Amino acid sequence: MNYDYPDFETYRSLYQRFYDGRSSKVLLELAGDLTGKRVLDLCGGDGRLALAALQLGAQEVALVERQEKMIPPEVKQNPGIKIYLGSAGRWLGEFVDKVDQKITFDCIACQQAVNYWLNQVFAELVAKALTTKGSFIFNTFNQKPTVEPQVKQYVIGDHAFVEVSWLVGDWVEHIQVRSGMKPHYTSFRWLSPEYLTQILQPYFDVTVKTEGSTSLYRCVKK
Repeated sequence: MNYDYPDFETYRSLYQRFYDGRSSKVLLELAGDLTGKRVLDLCGGDGRLALAALQLGAQEVALVERQEKMIPPEVKQNPGIKIYLGSAGRWLGEFVDKVDQKITFDCIACQQAVNYWLNQVFAELVAKALTTKGSFIFNTFNQKPTVEPQVKQYVIGDHAFVEVSWLVGDWVEHIQVRSGMKPHYTSFRWLSPEYLTQILQPYFDVTVKTEGSTSLYRCVKK
């Protein structure tokens, strides 16, 4: 079992259900018109959100990702994307320390990854890294896992998938399985809607769009 994410090809194969061709653009559309804007993609993974931001007219996109092996060549070689290796929280802290350079972002986005890093301290850092009325947008699951392991089974194309999730304290343990591949194990925090409201409202006007078990957050800097 592995706490780290695998290379981008393995990730895409294991987590195939997250690749519906629209999810990144649907999330980015919460920020409004991105034409000519500067966008920061935190925990950018394989860069699908960064690429979508460019397609929606962003002038410049920065991508922060801890694991270089998650970033495919088409993202590394894209002149419109600046890549920074490191954890989201640490990178934000270092960036804000240099904010006197007056370089801030119009939109900061995080797709399916805030549970790895977002807390009160980092919520404030996100706000400081945004322009006036800039947007912080992200999605996360809104149903608290149970302490008993819950199993989800489904089929995509020729492959069978199994997901097992359970709660240990405030942490979600998750195993992802696909036929013919080794399983992947990861662990991340459960962030309740109440907790997210508590840490975000001091810095943002928050609106939430619920789509089944997923919530999309649009947080506009006050």
